[in-house]
Amino acid sequence: MHDHIKSVADIYAFNTRIVSASLSDLSNEDAGRQWRKGDGSSISFLLGHIMSSRVGLLKRFGETEDNPYAELFGAKASAQDVAAYPAISELAAGWTEVAARLDSTLDGLNEDQLLVGVEGFPVSDQTARGALMFLAWHESYHVGQIGLLRTELGYPSMQASLYKTMGK
Repeated sequence: MHDHIKSVADIYAFNTRIVSASLSDLSNEDAGRQWRKGDGSSISFLLGHIMSSRVGLLKRFGETEDNPYAELFGAKASAQDVAAYPAISELAAGWTEVAARLDSTLDGLNEDQLLVGVEGFPVSDQTARGALMFLAWHESYHVGQIGLLRTELGYPSMQASLYKTMGK
């Protein structure tokens, strides 16, 4: 892995672990509960949204597969009734699969790929490296929302869920 993104890759890896640990105990009904009674995000929407963002990032680095999450969860999507979403178990499986692809892609990036210019991200570094940094922040913001929703629904914190998977 290129030194320019080692720290950012660590953020993605941590987000993968803590989100994965936080999904196994969720009921489908709770995963679909919307924040603010009908017009807010649900855990299902937030998870699908960050998966869509990850797939979009993979496309920036050459993946050619269509984004199966874009229509329901992409940047232009808004939270909908849970009936429109795949089951949380299906989303969790998608999360694992997209995470593995992201890890592999980040591991193989070279300096030329990281320094290619990109536009549209609100950071001073207008390269692919800057986009990676911004999208790691974006993802982490939504991971925090998932954590808040979990506790609002009466589930253990994301940290407690992670420690449980670690045997602590």
